[in-house]
Amino acid sequence: MQASAERLTSQRGIGSINSIFNELLDRLTKADVDIGLSEPYNDENDSLFITEPMRELQVLHVLGLGRSVDVRVVVVDGSSRRLGSPRFRVFLAGVAVYGDNTPLWLYPMTELVEGVKFIGVKAPEKVLGEIEKHDWLKYYVKVKFEDGNTYFHERANEEDVSDDVRMSLESWAIEKLARELGNGYVVVLDGPLYLGVKVKEKLAARRVNAIRKLEERGVPVLGVVKRVENSRKLCDKNVVNALNKSVNANINVDPNHCNDPLVIQVVGKKMAKGVGDVLAIGPFKQRHNKSASSNIMNYAFPERVFWYVYSGLGPRVFRIETLDSMYSNDGFRNIIDGLVTWLASSIDRSGIPYIIDVADHLAKQLTRSMYVLFYDTAKIMNVAFNYDTEQEALNIRSELMQSIRQVFGGALV
Repeated sequence: MQASAERLTSQRGIGSINSIFNELLDRLTKADVDIGLSEPYNDENDSLFITEPMRELQVLHVLGLGRSVDVRVVVVDGSSRRLGSPRFRVFLAGVAVYGDNTPLWLYPMTELVEGVKFIGVKAPEKVLGEIEKHDWLKYYVKVKFEDGNTYFHERANEEDVSDDVRMSLESWAIEKLARELGNGYVVVLDGPLYLGVKVKEKLAARRVNAIRKLEERGVPVLGVVKRVENSRKLCDKNVVNALNKSVNANINVDPNHCNDPLVIQVVGKKMAKGVGDVLAIGPFKQRHNKSASSNIMNYAFPERVFWYVYSGLGPRVFRIETLDSMYSNDGFRNIIDGLVTWLASSIDRSGIPYIIDVADHLAKQLTRSMYVLFYDTAKIMNVAFNYDTEQEALNIRSELMQSIRQVFGGALV
């Protein structure tokens, strides 16, 4: 597909984001059906797993333990943004691959040299079908979920669409790394290793397969999960009891009325030696919950090992996870333990590992720039956006100007 897209680009002179946006908008502005209400959003389902403390469960004070690692760390982070009109939604995704203090590569750039989908469109199926058949839009615009059968139709949930476009692009980046990296590297993903939700099963399968390819090439993979407010992996009586023993104190958390950040905050307040004391708590293992469902497809989601990090900086809590198969590998285990400590000890003022913040910044800058370009192109074509999009456009322009001022030290003020 990639080679075909490149040939089409060469033959037709189509290879820029501007050309893609113009051609796409030409079709979307002809849609004559308003977008309806979305279907419910599907968040991660923790009921497919049971969390168990591992024998070596501990609360580790990581500061002062050293920050060096003997491997080269490569971070993958994706970003997505949406623009809304009464007749369509557009989702723009970008991915940043960062390591060794420099971006290794970003996608997309102004000139497109690879036929990889970075745009998602929610619109009437007739419009989506036309895009799907277009000579070269089909290489850059995604109109179906990863299962390949379901369109991003009028009622499709927009969070699901956004996840699909962004995570499929991230999976492409992971697949590309799996062809290039080998021993001596570690890949860190900004976000979970996969989303354990049935509606995202194909998306998760592609991502896991890419991670498995890295595993086969001797490259461990970790995920840093920043948004954990809806996670209840620790809200289990056995887990709470194990933590009580580990900290030699009563955590006093009701497993029926809690989430993971609450548990970690209670542990942190009891164990931290002062403001800024960083704690790595774990490891824990998620094994399949056989009583939750008899559906064999639930076992397509591999078991994970994870740690929680209490940053000591306000309420910030994040999770570090890896596949159980990787942590069970004697050749990987010491590397992973070292990376967990390194990530926990290298947090910045936001309470997140510095290397994750850098990759996140690069990915967000990429999608900010695309957002403004698409918005301006659409305005020339008299597209009426909804209120949220108009406000977001103003906010993004302000963010971009602030970044420019920071680069030039206020010379433009």
